[in-house]
Amino acid sequence: MAHPIRRSNAARGVAAGTVALLAAAVLPAGTASASSDTAKSQTRPAQHVIMFDFDGFDPRFLEGRYAGLAELPNIRALIENGAHGVADGSYSSYSNSSRTTTATGAYPAVHRNTGYYYNHETNRGVSQERYIEPGVETIAQSLKRQDRTSAYLQWYAVQNYGATYGDPTALYTQPGGNCETRANQAIALLRGEPVNSGGTMVDPAAIPDLITVYCDDVDGALHDGGFTDPDLPAALARVDAQIGRVRDAAREAGILDRTAFLVTADHGAREWTVPLLPEVLDRLSVTGLKVQVISSSGGVPDPTSEIVIVASPRTADITLSGRADTAKNARRIAKIIKGIPGIAAVHDERDLRRMNASDKLGDLVVEPVEPYHLSTLTDGAPRASHGALPESQVPMVLSGAGIRRGVPLRNVGLVDVAATISALLGVQPPATAQGHVMRGAIERS
Repeated sequence: MAHPIRRSNAARGVAAGTVALLAAAVLPAGTASASSDTAKSQTRPAQHVIMFDFDGFDPRFLEGRYAGLAELPNIRALIENGAHGVADGSYSSYSNSSRTTTATGAYPAVHRNTGYYYNHETNRGVSQERYIEPGVETIAQSLKRQDRTSAYLQWYAVQNYGATYGDPTALYTQPGGNCETRANQAIALLRGEPVNSGGTMVDPAAIPDLITVYCDDVDGALHDGGFTDPDLPAALARVDAQIGRVRDAAREAGILDRTAFLVTADHGAREWTVPLLPEVLDRLSVTGLKVQVISSSGGVPDPTSEIVIVASPRTADITLSGRADTAKNARRIAKIIKGIPGIAAVHDERDLRRMNASDKLGDLVVEPVEPYHLSTLTDGAPRASHGALPESQVPMVLSGAGIRRGVPLRNVGLVDVAATISALLGVQPPATAQGHVMRGAIERS
């Protein structure tokens, strides 16, 4: 396959229309799971799992072009004592859709959380959304069903999908601030102290089995100024430091040797400075079809528009309507755009199906070569964004209780996170999960 989005055997033949069948597999704890390579759990390699999800943390911060921006001693210590590699995200690589893949263990073709597209039902452009297809189970719902406790510190993918404000068994909090503020709540939970959850101080009876910490410091710096943003090194150092602080708190709580740590991201990033959208629009003018670019923030196309484009820096979602909506026109338009210098790829519906992308995307999705971009901005200022295939690659680090040391992780993805956390905690994965346990990284009992 030409793209790096891995598809498990279970994913083949799975589409949004089969979610009802998958949902029927939600069974009581101790029964067989719908997950593709998990059997009935017999052991519990870790008593606790703490996951750090660092928005926009490109794997090249650890190895490659940008590895010198910050030392990252705490992440590197986890790597030295655990398993790590570069993992596949999901397509398209926008935060909410990718994080929903992590939360459900399912691809966008199943959970249907989608970014930067034209919504036929509402007749509006959409940037990102909080949506999970009915019947798709999250890690929060799965753990709660199996009597495990959890806390999600601004990890919004499961808010109201298993985790809520004020629920001590599946706690959602949104403290705001930077990564240090969110780590403070993790440390409080490890110390047995109450935390603010939607304005209510909640005191879980015990340290949660799973704690997730979401931080967007790095992503914010990248969006503002790309890889040369002056705040980026400090943002990298800050998120890394929180791993050390939380590990120290786990040690003080007496659970460090029984705790597994997982560090990952939702996507990487690519820089952009050179506008390409004007050239795309100029080339499409030869089709004689009416082309309109609509805003991803609720833009409404003119009823007479035949090529509707939701443009963002790293992707342009194209929907054909009216007389344009034919397979012949789709091929013609794809060929025109592919001939533009600076275009990396034009994915058609067949490509999108192979990548397990959401069926809510348009007829074509266009990607530019770095540093070209497809947004409407023309100021040339350096910024970095995501959404395309290259930045779907993310770091994956596992370390601590139940994790083998020195194991390279290969052929793994965000779709495998929920199954792996579940295996570490000795329970079944979400019933609609398609991912696999990263078994090579887990010690055999």
